[in-house]
Amino acid sequence: MTQRRAEAIWYEATYRAQQGLTARAHTFESVAGEYIAQILREVERGERRADQGKSEPAVIRRYFVGYFGQKPVDAVSEADLERYAEWRRTYWTEGPGKLITHIEYERGGHRLRRPVRRSAPSLSRQRGELVVLRQLLRWASRQGYLKTPPEVTIKARRTPDNRRPSFEPHEFAHLQNISLARLADPIMDGTGALVEASDKRRWRIKRLDDHTRRDRTLLHAYVMIGAFSGLRPTEMYNLTWGDVLGYRAGRGKPVDQRDIRLQVRGKGKSGKAIPQKAAIPWFDTLWMLFERSMGREPVDADPVFASEQGKRITSVANGFTELLKAAGLERDHRGIKRTPYSLRHFYISEQLANGSEVLDVARNCRTSLAMIDKHYGQVRLERVVDRLRPDWTRR
Repeated sequence: MTQRRAEAIWYEATYRAQQGLTARAHTFESVAGEYIAQILREVERGERRADQGKSEPAVIRRYFVGYFGQKPVDAVSEADLERYAEWRRTYWTEGPGKLITHIEYERGGHRLRRPVRRSAPSLSRQRGELVVLRQLLRWASRQGYLKTPPEVTIKARRTPDNRRPSFEPHEFAHLQNISLARLADPIMDGTGALVEASDKRRWRIKRLDDHTRRDRTLLHAYVMIGAFSGLRPTEMYNLTWGDVLGYRAGRGKPVDQRDIRLQVRGKGKSGKAIPQKAAIPWFDTLWMLFERSMGREPVDADPVFASEQGKRITSVANGFTELLKAAGLERDHRGIKRTPYSLRHFYISEQLANGSEVLDVARNCRTSLAMIDKHYGQVRLERVVDRLRPDWTRR
């Protein structure tokens, strides 16, 4: 029995040598350990970024070793990689990660912890991890641990399109016209709006009451400021008159001689925003509404978007939906419902379409380049055709 065992080992070692492999098989875990040591050496020599010395070993240990473990590295097949991809997608919801409550990490010499996100990894994360796995297997091949690394061609399933719906310029112009028309009395066609009460009584409205007209005026100002500043809805609601920097000094001057900055906060972020000058007249409108309702000028602590009682308005979602319905713009061309956030998307898309630098737009909107690409990069090619055909291509 001992001789047979020895012969089997000898034949296997001979075969592996003929194939250009090491004499004995190595487990995935042991190879991964060697690869991590190689990464750290390269970081120390300055051949890799310092962050790679933290992020890549963490991914390798948690996911790659967690799945392949003691399996011989030269036995990993494309079928194994397909099964791994599905296991990875459900790691935090159905797999080993569902028992983990938090993740510890180090930043600035301090040990920190964050809660676990119970969701599938994003498409970009899946792709990034697959790059690391491909590099590991190729390195193992160069070390003689496997002959030909399996092709890592796992198709990362695309997440649903969650880019927020915007407006095309002609759609926004139509929305603006409908919004202005709704401020007038509903007697343009001689009939007025038909109203039906719960007791089946029906009548037509010939004139708007002051309360409805005020609400629609405030909503129109909200639409215009949102479209010409790119503020998030929460940032809009949080604005006070003290946050509209330079506004008081410019009152009474022509718009082209005025300028303002907005001190904004919301969604855990804060900073200054530079709105378009087209937004300034609508701050004048909101100032006028406040004066009429409260009988005094607003002070710095008063909200910009205020009710008739001077209280902060926390949502215009219902009124905005009614406006969209009236304009026939409730959904975009994909069938996705528009929200007040669509005004921010419109602002960013228009800035990009008209040649603004992406980094400048990202800073002014207090977001990252990645988020601009993910949510706000939908600029139709037809609208930037001149930039795609510069002068040198026409010679």
